Amino acid sequence: MDNIKDKLYSLPKPPPRTRTKPLQVICVGPPRSATESLGLALHKLGLPTYHGWDIIFEENPGYIQEWAHLARRKWKGDPDGDVQITTAEFDALIGHVEAVVDICASFFAAELIQAYPEAKIILNTRKDLDAWHQSATKTIVHEIEDRVFLRTLRLFNAHFFWCWEMFIVNGFAGKTPPDEPFPKTNDPMEFKKRVERLVKRQFVNAIRNMLLLLGSFVFLFYVTVTATGLRVKDRE
Repeated sequence: MDNIKDKLYSLPKPPPRTRTKPLQVICVGPPRSATESLGLALHKLGLPTYHGWDIIFEENPGYIQEWAHLARRKWKGDPDGDVQITTAEFDALIGHVEAVVDICASFFAAELIQAYPEAKIILNTRKDLDAWHQSATKTIVHEIEDRVFLRTLRLFNAHFFWCWEMFIVNGFAGKTPPDEPFPKTNDPMEFKKRVERLVKRQFVNAIRNMLLLLGSFVFLFYVTVTATGLRVKDRE
């Protein structure tokens, strides 16, 4: 099945990113545990940071495809789920940043820690597990389960398909703290707005692909009917 998916939705391999500065911080907490606020704080400390949103909004969807391939290897590569992902493979995707948070960090926490042993680790959590569950349910789970449209759209858009494969099928930093409160961002309403922007951005491409597919079926039907009619006339 994976081979069929790859053939249907294959994208050109994106150019590998190059690491010029070491990866300094890995924040291994799950999504909805102040990951965007933490990412913004790291940015303010001068550390370019890669967040789960950055996967979704990659200008080149080939990077999403590569993340999905790594996720597939992690969970399907070996019976026990163990997999060796090299530093070079991670650098090809996050070589342009110095910190990583949210889904990419939590999903590949063990592999990232092994690949970057010198990086500092932040275990960001929510004090109240029930509050975290409610937050995740109102945002991530809600958008996935309640949007049949999104699940259908992925069949006609490679960008959405690889997002689906990635997310569904799978003083600390030596900086002086800024004199300002810790940032607070990405509440449920903001999350919903971002998803809406993503849908609008890819909707036209998906509709175009749907129409092309439908047009192909209509054309084949027309050709088949016409050819059948000609054969009948020849026999007469």
